[in-house]
Amino acid sequence: MPGVAGGTPMQALATALANAPPEQQRTMLGEVLYPLVEKIEHAGAAKVTGMLLEMDQPEVLHLIESPEALKTKVAEAVDVLRNVAQQQSNSPTDQLASLSLNDNLES
Repeated sequence: MPGVAGGTPMQALATALANAPPEQQRTMLGEVLYPLVEKIEHAGAAKVTGMLLEMDQPEVLHLIESPEALKTKVAEAVDVLRNVAQQQSNSPTDQLASLSLNDNLES
């Protein structure tokens, strides 16, 4: 069959997405995207996949088709997660902990 090795899997995915209700489309994209993300970023694959699925569907399809674009987006998502983690580590709880340490030093 000519053209089977070409874009047929993507065409099949695009057709399946077009025929699926919106809530199923996200699940279908996630099932295809997750293993690809996991190869790049194993530890945070679920969170990163969730973040990528917030993008518009054509952009997500592009990431599935383009390993380089996917690597770039995964790296961006990991950076965002790291920044969030750093901000959370500066949370009021940590500030309270450092205050109580300071109090102990003074007494």
